[in-house]
Amino acid sequence: MVPVYSVVGRSNSGKTTLLERLLRELTGRGRRVGTIKHHRHGPVVVDVPGKDSWRHKASGAETVLLASSDRSFAIWDSAGETPLDVLAFRYFPTVDVILTEGFKAGAMPKIEVNRQALGAPLLCTSADRLMAVVADWDTGAPVPHFGLDDVGPLADFLERRIAADHIQTEVELLVDGRRVALDASTDTVLARIIRSLASNPYTPEHAPQIELRISRRSS
Repeated sequence: MVPVYSVVGRSNSGKTTLLERLLRELTGRGRRVGTIKHHRHGPVVVDVPGKDSWRHKASGAETVLLASSDRSFAIWDSAGETPLDVLAFRYFPTVDVILTEGFKAGAMPKIEVNRQALGAPLLCTSADRLMAVVADWDTGAPVPHFGLDDVGPLADFLERRIAADHIQTEVELLVDGRRVALDASTDTVLARIIRSLASNPYTPEHAPQIELRISRRSS
């Protein structure tokens, strides 16, 4: 199960700048990183008005996916915020870690950015799963502190967290919007059963990657 960590902070605290630098540092170390940006105020417009995909959505399509040989993106309507576990499960199966910008009210561990010039206290406490602070002053929070330019030490800290929090499984489950980790024995047995049904015979070295969805039955 891929760990998710969120970079949070007040407006103009430097969240995006820190995230950009941290991305360069981690990817330079060979880490595969995915990011999710939280947008508080809708509607979000990411397509070009008048283009075909925009016309599909404007004409009533519930979901539109624009696909090319080197890049794809999807647009869909949602009644509320899509849970992070759902986004992580559906769109980030091959990364080592997911970093989000925002989501300060979410349940994932958080790194908060704060500048003394803002003259404001931290947004998060240990109860909000605050795991580190990046600031130019001592905020007093009982978590590791890093300076605004301490990208290398912060990446070292994250590497240790990734190693501790990553759950290596063959089977990943999403149940009602929540990722569920299986114990090792159940994971192994279930993976073998599903693979034997889908591809028989197979060898562990060439086992297929299988995606499975079980939906509610309609009465």
